[in-house]
Amino acid sequence: NQQHSKLKWSKGTWGGTCSVDQNNGGWEKKFFPGWNENWFNAFSPGINGPISPDSDQCDVWEESPTLIVERDTFANFFHNSEDFFNTFVALSVLKWPIKDLQIFITDIYPKGAFWPIWSKAYFGGREPLTAWDLERKYGTKRVCFRKAAVTILGAAAPIAVASWDTECFGTSLVRAYADLVVRSLGLHYVNKGRDQKTVVVTYNTRRTQSQWPERQFCDTDHSYFDCGQLGHLKSRGLGRQVRNDNAVEQALKSLEGMTFSNGAKVKTRAVDFSTLDFKGQIEIDATTDLMIGPHGAGLMHNVFMPDRAALIELWIDGSSANRHFHNLAFWSGHAYQGVQMGNPVDTNKLLNLAKSAIEKIDLQTLPWETS
Repeated sequence: NQQHSKLKWSKGTWGGTCSVDQNNGGWEKKFFPGWNENWFNAFSPGINGPISPDSDQCDVWEESPTLIVERDTFANFFHNSEDFFNTFVALSVLKWPIKDLQIFITDIYPKGAFWPIWSKAYFGGREPLTAWDLERKYGTKRVCFRKAAVTILGAAAPIAVASWDTECFGTSLVRAYADLVVRSLGLHYVNKGRDQKTVVVTYNTRRTQSQWPERQFCDTDHSYFDCGQLGHLKSRGLGRQVRNDNAVEQALKSLEGMTFSNGAKVKTRAVDFSTLDFKGQIEIDATTDLMIGPHGAGLMHNVFMPDRAALIELWIDGSSANRHFHNLAFWSGHAYQGVQMGNPVDTNKLLNLAKSAIEKIDLQTLPWETS
């Protein structure tokens, strides 16, 4: 429970005409798991009837539908994506258009590494506001909302399910979410003019980083988070690293000189996503036809690949029980193989898997929009 980054609001911080009497169909605490219970405990029912914009109960009136989010974290793409996707689900359920949206992010984290999803994908003409921003905008004023909602707890995100294999393939919600992100970053034409027989293989590396992203993107000057808590985080040595990383990269490079039954012309690249800005990361995804990498948060990137793309997940060092990326690939409509591998990785076995995956790609399906 990430309460170190959440505020425990006092009773009466917010209120409304809703009831918390479950005997009368009101809200129930069990539907506010994790840190969302802070909002349940802070709610004060009993406002009599709708409040008008000129009510003396309001110092500020907000007409825009406002979605309140408390994030799981701020520098891990998999766990951040819980909140990104839950926001998409919430807006779909509420039928709130993004063009009218205001987002309040009320945890005390800094903006973090993936802020462009909030500031671009969910930008409704109003900048998303952090807890730091909200204090400066409203101070102690009483704010009234035409519509407000607390979004789903990040840790309860359906895309984080890892304990079983989904049978659902090409799920509309996941595909629409990916499309929203790609378009909001202006990357939906990134493959324009590309030869459809060109197959881009991306080796999604998992390498030691000189600095933890939590420290790199921490910001005490514009958030209430104490970055001093992260002083113990030095260089980031990751688990599940491929021990013969360079040999794997070179083996995959040899695909460029091979002939394939479907006429594919292969280009390969090894990418350390941690070295790219967020738009650059998604551009890599949107131009990838085959992603290969060890189990880890970086494989979340597969949801932004083109329709014809495939994912090969390398299960090394005991990661095969986790089904996150099988499910994400299926929901995205992508071919998937999860393969138990020793470490060092058997490069001959990997090449055979890659060749098979390349030859199964339908080269008549264009990667995203190309014209």
